[in-house]
Amino acid sequence: MESEFLRFLILEDHPEVAQNNGLFLQQLDPCAIFTIAPTHSEALERLTLDKYDLIIVDLLFGTPTGQQSAQASLELLQQVFQDYPTQNILIYTSEYDYLKPLTQAIGRHQGGFVVVSKLERRKAFLDGAKHALDGKLEIPRELRHHIELNQREMEVLLLLCQESLTDKAIAEPMNLSLKTVQNCVQRLKTKLDVEYLDENHTSTRVALCMEAIRCKIITL
Repeated sequence: MESEFLRFLILEDHPEVAQNNGLFLQQLDPCAIFTIAPTHSEALERLTLDKYDLIIVDLLFGTPTGQQSAQASLELLQQVFQDYPTQNILIYTSEYDYLKPLTQAIGRHQGGFVVVSKLERRKAFLDGAKHALDGKLEIPRELRHHIELNQREMEVLLLLCQESLTDKAIAEPMNLSLKTVQNCVQRLKTKLDVEYLDENHTSTRVALCMEAIRCKIITL
């Protein structure tokens, strides 16, 4: 991180929930600063003024009719994908099906993107924040269909499968850090849905290549 402390932007229309989430996030960094944006327009304005290590987005917001809607949050995410392609994002919702129209954009996004269900324990929220800060991609399996690989992921996949290179050996010719390559491999496992395999029986790296071949993403 460039700054000495973490900076969080929390998009949430319930003040008490937002405040509790901010205090909970300070477990990652007691000196962390969190800013609460109660509206989507204010969140976008904040992003133009400051740099945040992570933004936390509640998908559903109340409407004047008393209903809950995800439309404004989805529009905000599209704007963030366009203007801040490396921004780390944590989605906190129990209704992640609303994200299905954005799966292609999620796949192309370069920053961390993690979806955590509100039905999970609070520890899952904190773990999700950590993983998003690390640049990881963690989304429900229902959102992974037809998700695309970006150019860097394709290059890493080819070196991993066709050349059988280690992460370190991949990093050198691509002029990337080892952590970047490790994150890339993790994202590949998520996108190709092989991260849940039992490595005692099947290597996930082998399964990754087998799935890439099955899906005709690569040929050997």
